[in-house]
Amino acid sequence: MPKLRVKNDVKVVYIAFGIVLTYFSIYMPDFMEVAGIDNVQISSTVSFSALNGMLFGPFWGALITLSGFSLYKISAGTFFTMSTFSLLSLIFNAMTSIVSGLIVNREHKAAKAIFFGLICIWYLFDVGRTAYLYPWYHLLVLGAFVYFDRLILKKSITSRLFIFVSLFFASLLGVLTDHMAGSISYHLLYDLPASAYKSVILVYPVERTILAFFPAFLVYVLIVVFKDILLSSGDIESDINDRKSRDLDEYIKNDVLDILKNDEK
Repeated sequence: MPKLRVKNDVKVVYIAFGIVLTYFSIYMPDFMEVAGIDNVQISSTVSFSALNGMLFGPFWGALITLSGFSLYKISAGTFFTMSTFSLLSLIFNAMTSIVSGLIVNREHKAAKAIFFGLICIWYLFDVGRTAYLYPWYHLLVLGAFVYFDRLILKKSITSRLFIFVSLFFASLLGVLTDHMAGSISYHLLYDLPASAYKSVILVYPVERTILAFFPAFLVYVLIVVFKDILLSSGDIESDINDRKSRDLDEYIKNDVLDILKNDEK
């Protein structure tokens, strides 16, 4: 009989589950008219990209994101007819998983380099220098993350509040990575004027914050639940050992002693 490799088998199932979950995330409804803002539609797909990064890490998370969304497009028969921007959006979703995964894995320097690099690219273009306030929220979030970086690393070990703050930063920077990359590509492909970017300067922060909150909250709940299970595992093991000890005592008293008595007779 071949030896069962439990670790690899579990990993394969885990990854397959992530791909299936990502595939069906396409069917989730988008958020409409959030916070009283008319004509604002928020897609839920980028939230799952951040979720994949936090759950599976930067490499596997990006691969799962690409696989899940690509499989959906192929099964729907639209993959080979997608526009250039739609194809690039798959890569942007993968970048979201990479940045979120890097932060969760405490590889903050790489995540900040990717994020800041995209902001610098924005200012290389005339539209970026004209709409220079457009990435104000990206810069604010990055600045806050850099400022609280060490505190988050230190406190998130023992504080549940800082665990959530760390996850929220991971999710938010990932979601904003998708937004910045998408904005740059949209300008290159469609030559959108600076006025179009200026018109949504107060809308996209609301949109992206909501998108980032849900995956961060979900991962936080999972971490807290598993942490409580692990903390209680010592008590569970102790209870099992006590039960085994009682069963052994009863076996000795009821069965072994009877056998010895019969042997003496």
